[in-house]
Amino acid sequence: MKPRSCWSVLAKKAKDEEETAQTAAAKARNKVIELQQSRHRMNELLEDYKKRAIASQAQLQTMSQTTNSRQFLLQLQSLVNRVDEDLRVALRELEQAKSVLLQATHQRMKMETMQEKDLQAVQTWERKRDQKEMDTLGLTLYNLKT
Repeated sequence: MKPRSCWSVLAKKAKDEEETAQTAAAKARNKVIELQQSRHRMNELLEDYKKRAIASQAQLQTMSQTTNSRQFLLQLQSLVNRVDEDLRVALRELEQAKSVLLQATHQRMKMETMQEKDLQAVQTWERKRDQKEMDTLGLTLYNLKT
């Protein structure tokens, strides 16, 4: 009796799926990190321009300069909002990728356990067969002596 090859094939397939899930989770994690960094840069830029706008209000400006400054701040704020939305989407994708990775890891472990159980069953069967052969040989030798 030999171990069944199906378990090794299924274990390899589960391992490949787990590696694919790990790659997807890593990509999602990197995307979240990039968006967080982008959000941080946007916040710094927004704060810098708010300080400049406050400082420039102390000086006399033309109406077009004031309008342009406000328009720029509004555009910057809408960009920050867009990055926030992208970040929320990326965090949801990361959670989904983690869930898929967890399921793939569970499946891999399950297949490896089944493969090990099959191997143990084969080894147990072989030990019993060998013991049976040794018992038969012992009886034969005993009977030949008497």
